[in-house]
Amino acid sequence: MMSNSNSGPRSDSANLPAVVPPYRTAEVFSIAPAPVGTAAGLDPIALLKALRRRWPLAVGAGLLGGVVLAVVTYFVVPPAKYTARSMLHVNSTQPRILLKVGENESDYVAYQRTQLALLKSRLVLSTALKDPEVAKLEVIAKVVDPIEWLEKELQVDFASGSEILRISINGEKPQVPMLLVNAITQAYIDEIVDVETKQRRQRYDLLKETWNRYQENLREKRKELKRLTELAGSDDKKTIANIHQHELDRLGRAEDELARVQSELRSLRIEHEVSQEKVTQTASMITPVMIEDAISRDRSIELLKARESAAIKAIERVYHIARNRSDPSLKKYRDELEAARAELVAQRRKLYPIIQQQLQDMGRDDDDSSEALLPHRISILAKLETLLASDVKRLSERSASITQNSVDLFSVQEEIANADEIARTIGKEVEALTVELQAPPRIRLLEKAELPRTKDEIRQIKMAGMAGCGAFALALVGVSFWEFRSRRVDSAADVIKSLGMNLFGTLPSLPQRSRGFRSGEAENVRWKSMLVESVDAARTTLLHVSRTESVRVVMVASALSGEGKTSLSSHLATSLARAGRRTLLIDGDMRRPSAHELFDQPCVPGLSEVLRDEVDVADAIQPTAAGGLWLLPAGLCDSDSIQALACRDLRAMFDQLKEQYDFIVVDSSPVLPVADAMLIGQHVDAVLFSIMRDVSRIPKVQEAYERLAKLGIRMLGAIVTGEKSDHYGSKYEYSARTRESV
Repeated sequence: MMSNSNSGPRSDSANLPAVVPPYRTAEVFSIAPAPVGTAAGLDPIALLKALRRRWPLAVGAGLLGGVVLAVVTYFVVPPAKYTARSMLHVNSTQPRILLKVGENESDYVAYQRTQLALLKSRLVLSTALKDPEVAKLEVIAKVVDPIEWLEKELQVDFASGSEILRISINGEKPQVPMLLVNAITQAYIDEIVDVETKQRRQRYDLLKETWNRYQENLREKRKELKRLTELAGSDDKKTIANIHQHELDRLGRAEDELARVQSELRSLRIEHEVSQEKVTQTASMITPVMIEDAISRDRSIELLKARESAAIKAIERVYHIARNRSDPSLKKYRDELEAARAELVAQRRKLYPIIQQQLQDMGRDDDDSSEALLPHRISILAKLETLLASDVKRLSERSASITQNSVDLFSVQEEIANADEIARTIGKEVEALTVELQAPPRIRLLEKAELPRTKDEIRQIKMAGMAGCGAFALALVGVSFWEFRSRRVDSAADVIKSLGMNLFGTLPSLPQRSRGFRSGEAENVRWKSMLVESVDAARTTLLHVSRTESVRVVMVASALSGEGKTSLSSHLATSLARAGRRTLLIDGDMRRPSAHELFDQPCVPGLSEVLRDEVDVADAIQPTAAGGLWLLPAGLCDSDSIQALACRDLRAMFDQLKEQYDFIVVDSSPVLPVADAMLIGQHVDAVLFSIMRDVSRIPKVQEAYERLAKLGIRMLGAIVTGEKSDHYGSKYEYSARTRESV
C-alpha cells in the first residue's frame, strides 16, 4: 500500500469535503509567543462584535421579553384619570426696570429645583388644605395624613427647556384635581412668591437704616477730624511732618543754648569760689591744678566744652527719636563731637604756658575789678538759665502734642475713608432698590386649573411601549455582555494581541447563501479559489520552515473540539501532496475520528490497532484519491490503545515513516479534554494551532497553549479559520475559472 507512486498535484483537491469553514493565510508575523494577559476592558466595539455573533438569540429574547413586559405594564399601570393643571412663569433672572441690584443670583437650574421642592413643602400643602372648598372634599377626609397623600399625588415640573412651571394632579372626578391644583397654586403664591417680595422690602428697610447710621457716624468723625487738624496745624501728612521737624529743630537749638549757659554759669561760680579762696590764703602757690583750673575757665575752652556738650546732647536726642545707633543722621553729630574734643586738647596745650604766666602775674598784681564783677555775671546767667529751661519744656510738650495729634488725625482719616466707601455702596443699593421694588415679581401666574373634560387614555400605551423597548434593549445588552465574557476570537489580530502567538496563516469563511443559483455558484467557485490559495500560502511557509529547520512531522491541535482542526489537517496535507511532497495524514484523534470520512476510507485498521501491535503500521496506511497523499486512520480506540499511546515510543514510528514520506501531518485530539495531544506532541517536530473565528475562546486557547509549552513542544503558530476575505478581489480568481473551463 505504501508503494503507491506519486501521481503529482491534483487540481481537484479543492473539492475535498470541508467540515468547517476554512481560509486564506497571511504572512507569518515574527512575534514570539508570550503569556496572555487578562481580559480587556469592556468597550462598545467589543459588545457590538459579541452582538453580531449572537444577534438571533438577542433579537428573539428581546422581542419575547419586550412583548411580555409591555403587556404586563399595560395592565399594571393604573387606568387613565382626569388631570387638572395650572401654569406659572418663572423668570430665569429677577425682572428689573433700570438698575441692577446687588442681590445674589443663583444658578437657574438650582433655582428651579428649589421651587419644585418648595411647592411640595408642608408649608404650602398645609396652607392649601386650609382652603374651605378643599377641606370639604371627600378624598381628603378619607386619608389619614392628607399632607403626605397630597405630596404623593402632586406632580410639579418644568416644561422641557422652558421657564413654565406646571402643577398638576390626577383624579377620578374632574372637580377634585381642579380644586386641589388651584388651592396649591394660590398657597404657593401666598407663602413663597409674596414672601420673597416682602423679603426684598425688608432688605430695603435694613439697608436704608444702615445707610442713615453710617451718615451719622461720618458726621461725628468729620467733626473730630476738624478738631485734630486745628491742633496739628494741617491735615496733610507732608505738612505736618515739616511742622514737626521745625519744632524739633527749635527744641535742639534751645537745648544747646541752655547747655552753653549752664556751662558758663558753672565756670563763673567756680571762678568766684577760687577768688574767694585766694583772698583768704596767705600765700599762693601756682600748681598744675591751678593752671588746669584756669585753663578750664578760659572762654575758648568753655566754648569748646559747650560745643562738645551740644554734640553729645544732639546725639542723645537723635537716638531718642530714631532708637537706632546706626542711624545715618548720627554721623554728623559724632564728627562734630570728635572735632570739638580734638580742638579742646590742642587749645589746652596752647593755653597751658600762657595761663601759667598769667597766674604768676596775678600773684604779683591782683585784679580787684574782675573779681567784683563775678557775682553780677553769675546772677544774669542764672536768670537766663531759668528762661531757657522754660523754653525747652514748652517746645518738648509742643513736639509731643504734634506727634500724638498726627497719629489720631491719620487714624480718623482712614476710618472716614472706609466708612465713606461703605456708605456710598449702601447708598447706591438703596437708590437701585427704590426703583427696582416697583418691578414685577419673578414668578407670576399664567393660568389657573380649569375643569378637565377628557382623560389621558394614551398614558397606558406610552408606558407599555417604553417598558417593551426597555426590555428589548436590556435583552440586547445582556446577550451581548454574556457573549462578550466568553472572549471568543474575533479576528486574526486577537491571536497576536491577546494570545501573543505567531499568525501562521488564515483561511476564509464560507460564502453566504445567495438568492440566485448562478450567483451562488459563482460565489462558491470564488470561495474554493480563496481556500486553495490560503492553504497553499500556509503550505509555502511550512515548506520554508522545513528547509531551514528540518520540520517534517507537524501536529495540528486545538483547544477544544469543533475548531476546524481536522479540516485544516486534511487541507494542509492535500496542499503538500499537490506541491509534489509525499505526505502522510495521521488521524490522531482516536476517540472521535473523522478524517477517514473526509477521504471516504474505512476507519480500520488504523493507529489504534498499530498501538496495540495488532497490525503493522505499513499495513494500516491507506491511499487516498488525492495523488501523493496517504491516510493512517484512527482505528477502533479502547483503553489499551490509550495506554499504549502513553507507553510506546512514537518517535521511532515517526522516524520510520520519515524514510518513506516527505511530510507527516498529525490530526490530534483537542488539548484540554484529554491528554492524547500532549502525548503525541512530545514526539513531533512542531505544532500548529487551529483557531476558529467566533468559536475559539481566548482563555481556552491560552490554557491549551501553556500546557503544550510546559512540555517543551515547539509551536509554529496559529492558523485562524473563518477570517474575512475582503482583500481577495475577483481578478485573483483566474485559476478557478480556468480549471472550470477545462
